[in-house]
Amino acid sequence: MDTRVNEAFVHPTAVIEPGAIVGAFTNVWLFSHVDNGAVVGENCSLGQNTYVAPDAIVGNACRIGNSVSVFGHVELGDFVFCAPYMVFTHISFPRAAINRHAVFKKTIVKTGTTFGANSTVVPNITVGKGTFLAAGSTLTKSTKDWSFMMGSPARHIGWVSAFGEKIDLPLEGSGEWKCQHTGDVYSLRGQDLERAPGKVDILDYKPGAKLVRMAIIAD
Repeated sequence: MDTRVNEAFVHPTAVIEPGAIVGAFTNVWLFSHVDNGAVVGENCSLGQNTYVAPDAIVGNACRIGNSVSVFGHVELGDFVFCAPYMVFTHISFPRAAINRHAVFKKTIVKTGTTFGANSTVVPNITVGKGTFLAAGSTLTKSTKDWSFMMGSPARHIGWVSAFGEKIDLPLEGSGEWKCQHTGDVYSLRGQDLERAPGKVDILDYKPGAKLVRMAIIAD
């Protein structure tokens, strides 16, 4: 039997602990676990075998792929995409003989970020808005907004738009690029890229209503 809690869908095999918060229109799928003290926003999808720990925050409209664990002190902004089997860590130098629960490091992930499949994110960093971490990469440092990161450790190799396309601009200098799908304009100023949203900002979350995501029409 399906279970609905505050307009969220919870699969019968999933566990939502007392004290957890799950927002409206969120789907929690098979064998997932949202622990006491965890916060999950509206319009999210938690795939099979996911885990959200106490003191973790998942923003609105996030998509958490199969077998991803969002550990304590990880904070995801809105529209964050975690592909299957990506990994968050929360201790820089763990040892089985030492309990470091009191010194977990915080990881801040800003709106619109994507983590590719099998990627790893180390603790105590801030991931800039719209960052795109390639599959299999290891992120060891904070990132710039809209940066395309690849490798182990991940290096900044380019820029990616909010829509999800490579931006044809160099890593530094000056220039502009316009997204043909959203009307967003990206301006490179030195080593930083700034986004001016188009007429409709696809990353502007409107609370309290079921989200209709922008769809791609096949040719």
